[in-house]
Amino acid sequence: MIPPSLRLRACLWATLWGAVAGTAVAQETAPTTLALVANAENQTKPRVRYSGNPWSADQGGFLLGTGRGHRLLAEVAPGTGDFRIEVELSLPAAARESIVVLGGDSELGLAAGAKTWRLRGRFFRIDEGAIEIPAPVVAAGKSFTLVIERKNDRATISTNGAIVHQGPCSGAALSALGFDPGAGSVRLYSLAVSGNFPSAVAPRSFGNPFGMQLRRAPTQTKEVREPVIVRGALTNESSVLRRRDGTLETYSVTKPASDSVTVVRSRDGGLTWSEPQVAFSLPGRAYYALQVLEAADGALHAAVHVQGDGPGGYRGRLYEVYHTKLAPQSTAWTPPVRIVPGYIGSIRGFIQLQRSGRLVLAVARAIPAREQAPSAGPDLGWNDTFVYFSDDQGNTWRESPDRLSVELKTPNATRYGAIEPVLLELRDGRVWMLVRDRQGRLLEAISADGERWPPLQRSAFISSDSPAALLRLRNGKIVLLTNACQNWTDPRSYAMGGREVLHAAISADDGKTWRGFREIFHETDSVSGGDRGTAYPALAENMDGKVVVVSGQGEGKRAIVTFDPTWLEEREVRDVLSAGPAGWTQYGDEGLRVETSKDGGRAVAIPLKATGLCGAAFNFPVAAAGELRARLQIPVGAKAVRLSLSDHFNRIDDRRAADHAVFAFEAEKLGLPADGRARDLLLRWSGADASGELRVTVDGSEKTVLRAARAAQFGVNYLRVEFRGAADQGSVLVGDLAVHLP
Repeated sequence: MIPPSLRLRACLWATLWGAVAGTAVAQETAPTTLALVANAENQTKPRVRYSGNPWSADQGGFLLGTGRGHRLLAEVAPGTGDFRIEVELSLPAAARESIVVLGGDSELGLAAGAKTWRLRGRFFRIDEGAIEIPAPVVAAGKSFTLVIERKNDRATISTNGAIVHQGPCSGAALSALGFDPGAGSVRLYSLAVSGNFPSAVAPRSFGNPFGMQLRRAPTQTKEVREPVIVRGALTNESSVLRRRDGTLETYSVTKPASDSVTVVRSRDGGLTWSEPQVAFSLPGRAYYALQVLEAADGALHAAVHVQGDGPGGYRGRLYEVYHTKLAPQSTAWTPPVRIVPGYIGSIRGFIQLQRSGRLVLAVARAIPAREQAPSAGPDLGWNDTFVYFSDDQGNTWRESPDRLSVELKTPNATRYGAIEPVLLELRDGRVWMLVRDRQGRLLEAISADGERWPPLQRSAFISSDSPAALLRLRNGKIVLLTNACQNWTDPRSYAMGGREVLHAAISADDGKTWRGFREIFHETDSVSGGDRGTAYPALAENMDGKVVVVSGQGEGKRAIVTFDPTWLEEREVRDVLSAGPAGWTQYGDEGLRVETSKDGGRAVAIPLKATGLCGAAFNFPVAAAGELRARLQIPVGAKAVRLSLSDHFNRIDDRRAADHAVFAFEAEKLGLPADGRARDLLLRWSGADASGELRVTVDGSEKTVLRAARAAQFGVNYLRVEFRGAADQGSVLVGDLAVHLP
């Protein structure tokens, strides 16, 4: 039974819901009250979205959320100005912290029976770490009211009517509002918010206030140029290929059953897709991993792993690789046959060699004896890379005698070892392998025929702890996908550098030189637990020469993306702002928008905040030499403004990113003071892939020549603008941005 007080409150909020539901507000209006969660027992639809598993509606009148990262996020969050958030909830487990989400980086950590609660992030004007406040008396499993109010620049937190905290807060709009169960669980009875709402409609799929998600998908493939999202993907780690007749097919493990493989098809170059159909059944449950290819004779071959139990795996679990094929003109796949025993991770490398017809499969396999780190000597992790090959169309398979290992030279919670290899046949018939590693670069090896392999070596490709992908285009060029992301402030961050963006590069000379390294997929603004981000890509070329990519992990993260590979080789890039800041990223900060500057031009506005680093990053094709022009306006309230050019992606809250850039300088020291005046900036760099130099010119006057702090891998491809704010007022404006490359 629901307590009478809760029933009354639910009825009131249901009335308020009826008054505002479905109303779109084009701009901020007078304060409005929205009931976002109310009367769960009667199945009143909550105005929320989920980043992981949906919270379940309990007969006790609450939504139940359990599991770290399985966030409940309000469809709308209050904008600027005063607001009041009123919640009724309970925390079933004692001393297990759960989170109230208050924006992109701010939160209230609370636990039943705890002595202190924790405040984190910009909303509470906390630059780094957390501050602790005395916790109210909250018993495990007993419901209580929580109120968070903002009046002017002061935040007040109350429980059951008693104030537990008062302090300064940001006046900016909240980018998110909700709950993360964290280490415990949350029973959410009600959630109501009063304030100003910039929009009362649900966010669109793959929504971001910046980046490629702002671009509209074209209606014809000939219109495709820069990367656009065409639809969501079915699940993680899908495989995409182009058939001989031009049809694109994407294969995925069927979820949630996991007992078969599903296929969707596109006959218009990847813009629209069919409804999913089961392609073939499996002899057990799969996780995600599979790869499908079309052989020279038109047959399809699939490698997919299937779960099992027993010795020879990892902690009693097995993920064994099975092979099945679909003969030309046949409608039935052969019964899957096990070809690799043990515990196999994600399957990324499965190709047919054009010269010999050999099928080559590279996988990472767990070594049970190495489950724990050794007490002495080198640590190779708990996986090695193994290669298997077939010379009779997959009827029989042999194992290469060469086992590929990598020494883990830095400590971390994960000890994967040499995992998730990808393969490509070079023009001379050799086979190139790239292997995931956690030490900032991909590893590589080259085999004469796919059978014998030399030891792995460090490659030139910057990468977080994430796998790559390779594709040979019909014109002979190679496209490489990689997460060229690093985090110098937190080297042990998720995936040892992050997966906020996915990059694409292209080579016209079989990998000797590379262009591009441009962002083709962006992490979405919804937070999810477990694996997340833009990683695990697969790609194919459609009949119009466009590249179609399926990638991403987690709910709201997976997408099918298409782009023109010639876009990777552009020599002239201009920041066109008609769709918003589509060429910029701002992970680790928020509020990026487009404004009209005092001189009438359109510019990207990066807002000032009184806590934490502020800024944004602009990506362009990599080049060892080139020039970048922009009109820069720095307001009086901006402090410690730094500009840098680099060869990899960093979050804005990476405080050491500029220290690891190729070129970096303080704006004020070079004639760019924080005085609110617009100035013309010209950056000319040369020799960035060696010991290059950067010439900085302001309003036509050369200010300095800077030597490169280090050699870039292939050149520079990022402009990073970072600063701090004296207050939450004003914006750094960047307009007329253009890049010219030789």
